[in-house]
Amino acid sequence: MRYELCFTLLLVFSWSPSLAQLNSVSIGSSTFDRDYRGLQSSECALILQRTYVKPGGRTPATRYGGFLELLKSGPFHPSGPVEEVCIRYSDVNRALVEAKRQRGYRQPSTINSLEPLPPHIDETAELVLATTRILARQFQLSPDEVVNGLPMIDTSRTDIWEICPAHVKPVPCTVERYRTYTGVCNNMQHSSWGSTHTPFVRQLPTVYKDGISEPRVSVVDGSALPPVRMVSAYIHRDFDHPSSDLSILLMSWGQFIDHDMTLAAPPRDENDLDFVCCGIPKEQQHPNCMTIDISPEDPFFSRYGQSCMEFKRALAGHRPGCALGPRVHINLLTQTLDANFLYGSTEKLAKELRLGRGGLMRVWDYFHEYGLKPILPPLSSTPEKDCTARPRHLFCFNAGDERVNEQIHLTVLHTLYVRDHNRIATELSRLNPHWDDEKIYHETRHIMAGSVQHITYSEFLPMLLGETTMNSYNLTIKTHGYWNGYDPNVHMGMSSGFQSAAFRFGHTFIQGMVRRYNKFHEFVGEDPLRTLLRQPFIFYEPGKIDELIGGLINTPAQVYDPFITQEVTNHLFQVPPMPFGMDLVAFNLMRGRETGVPGYNFYREWCGLGRVRTFEELESFMNNGTAHKFAQVYKHPDDIDLWSGGISERRLPGSLIGPTFACIVARQFANVKKGDRFWYENSGFPSAFTPEQLQEIRKSYQSKIICDNADDIPTIQLYVMRLPHPIYNPRMRCEDLPSIDLRYWQENPIHGGYSFK
Repeated sequence: MRYELCFTLLLVFSWSPSLAQLNSVSIGSSTFDRDYRGLQSSECALILQRTYVKPGGRTPATRYGGFLELLKSGPFHPSGPVEEVCIRYSDVNRALVEAKRQRGYRQPSTINSLEPLPPHIDETAELVLATTRILARQFQLSPDEVVNGLPMIDTSRTDIWEICPAHVKPVPCTVERYRTYTGVCNNMQHSSWGSTHTPFVRQLPTVYKDGISEPRVSVVDGSALPPVRMVSAYIHRDFDHPSSDLSILLMSWGQFIDHDMTLAAPPRDENDLDFVCCGIPKEQQHPNCMTIDISPEDPFFSRYGQSCMEFKRALAGHRPGCALGPRVHINLLTQTLDANFLYGSTEKLAKELRLGRGGLMRVWDYFHEYGLKPILPPLSSTPEKDCTARPRHLFCFNAGDERVNEQIHLTVLHTLYVRDHNRIATELSRLNPHWDDEKIYHETRHIMAGSVQHITYSEFLPMLLGETTMNSYNLTIKTHGYWNGYDPNVHMGMSSGFQSAAFRFGHTFIQGMVRRYNKFHEFVGEDPLRTLLRQPFIFYEPGKIDELIGGLINTPAQVYDPFITQEVTNHLFQVPPMPFGMDLVAFNLMRGRETGVPGYNFYREWCGLGRVRTFEELESFMNNGTAHKFAQVYKHPDDIDLWSGGISERRLPGSLIGPTFACIVARQFANVKKGDRFWYENSGFPSAFTPEQLQEIRKSYQSKIICDNADDIPTIQLYVMRLPHPIYNPRMRCEDLPSIDLRYWQENPIHGGYSFK
């Protein structure tokens, strides 16, 4: 007899713990009624009803479709008997005991901390995954039962609750004016939604080979997908096609805000540094090693005898309540757009970055004798972390996001925004001498978050998505008054499809050379990008920061197409004097596969664009013969990796990207807007700006932030993500640009409230 997925989930709830009860058990197992748990352990935690399908009968679900296919296929009428499977709480507990034995588990010391260490989260998450595997094997669970059934079990009634880290358990919340550093309690009903160290969410069911954690394979026959380096070298070659309209700042801003919302936790060694996988015998490798094979026929790396490229899979994370189910991954950042690339996403880092006086951030007055503005503080505590070829007397920089040194234009943006924070804090301190350091700091942080949100939704997203998509997803911001569209039922968390693929669209815009311009917008020099990746040491030359800013606003980006500069496909993070580096495209594809993200075709269907059945159908919406190349590499359109397919589509009219990525990106930013209680256009909360303050926030322009915080840039185009144009985007004097009037934040020290109207 053969049973397919048409199962009914029957959960037995004889006890529904209140929030207060859940909060009490999150402190530690000593407050949990262990006797009560023991009495209930023989109950069914989950009942699965499997329906027998006659040979030749309709199968209600495909390999990757799961419930989506079942729901779309219409009413299902059982054609045979029903088998009922009961998974008991005691079964879960026994599986956990066996998982602990298999893994030699020792409870991490930070398990009850709201800011646990990522390796400790990974340790307990791997234990829950091992428990999931044992249950899947014991009850012969299908991938769909693992994905949709096991997470329904109430783990607070099992021994999993004792090893579940506190940050994914409910916590009591109060309504405050300022965001927490970790983002916890943004949503009062779901306290962990979007907070630091919680997992990326799923728009579609996972497609792991084993249904639990093994990377995605071919939908055709379960064989390995084509090697990622082969896909990169064959389909995503280098071709120079600069834009006539877009500045390279468009790409860098996208990366900058991505680094405000997403960071998959990388595995580190005991010194919090990267480690080597290539050249290490398999049995001696770190368990997260997932190296990329390089063919002897590789058109570039074969010249240097390279057969292996470093890659590690991201650390495992927990769903809320440590629910069972397939592997999820830790997002180290707050998942709202809150300017935490400046402030950090943990209290520990935030305190490290603050000066502790006047609401100011730490800076380094390195160019004091030249009369130039300060730079970022040095990363002196761990100087080799993500820093390449560092001269002994120089340092990389410290910031709210650890990737500040990843590419030089990111370092520029971090510097501008730290300077802007200190500029605003200094003015607020002058206007409100009765405010202390804490008040000035958080009010400035509040303004900066609103400014970043406004610039993203008024300058960046309209260019990226176009007017039609902006309107379709309610992304257009108001010009006057409040929006008030907050919905506590919307999860603002970053999705795996967005993080691993769609918001990596900017890689197609990357220029191979980093150009520099003087204050008169005259070209003065350029450097290969490879020399400025994880090597920000050009910052130590007086005047170079302004020249790099000039490059940001005057250098054309590449156009949107499947072609990627070899600076990041052959020379990424190249360590001198080596003649080669790594491959960013290969990383994109591997990240999607190892995190179980479905292929491109499934996202097309999810977006309502239609699922193609043949490679020939791709020709109508892809350029440059890419569809033919896909046919030569992949076995079936369902196998095409999401990033590779999405980056190969023709652009939507009025947009900079294709329809699949536009759909994923627009849905994500709609959730970011609707699911953020602190969104700058909301009223009715202590965090709300006054109507006058909100109108001032609407004067935020990226061009003005550059003008205010560069050392000497007298003129600039208003819309700096576009190249200057004498008619449509002319250069202006910096003093003529709109600016936020901070007098609307001047408080009456006697009566309270803001006195300037």
